[in-house]
Amino acid sequence: MSKIEDGVYIISIPFGPGCITDPGEGRWVPLVPHNSLGKDADRVKIAYSEERGAYSIQFEKSGKYVAYNGAPTMNNKLLDGDKPCYFKIEKHEYSPEQYAIKVAENKTFHVGLAMERVYPPWVAMTSLPEVQQWEIKKA
Repeated sequence: MSKIEDGVYIISIPFGPGCITDPGEGRWVPLVPHNSLGKDADRVKIAYSEERGAYSIQFEKSGKYVAYNGAPTMNNKLLDGDKPCYFKIEKHEYSPEQYAIKVAENKTFHVGLAMERVYPPWVAMTSLPEVQQWEIKKA
């Protein structure tokens, strides 16, 4: 899959049971095992905006978007929001079956795990050279 088609997906990390999951109103987005925060909480609608040249990611169940506050910065945690933020989704340079998710507003930043070592881990922006690999599979 080279280009992500508009549709419903589950976004997960390839090395563990963690999925990007709807956290509930105004909370940071966690990475938790499939269905652990409720049925379908990890299903996201990915839609491409021709105008923006990037994708929005929306939690199917709540209708909230994967968003962030302020400008892209190191360790800026993603949260659920009412308005979309946009991301570039590209093939990962080291794993052709996986993807890198970059912040469209500033591609220096990509989506990975937050720096805090907590469980469940939060999803955040980073500008470190190691780019997180993501599996994006049809739900």
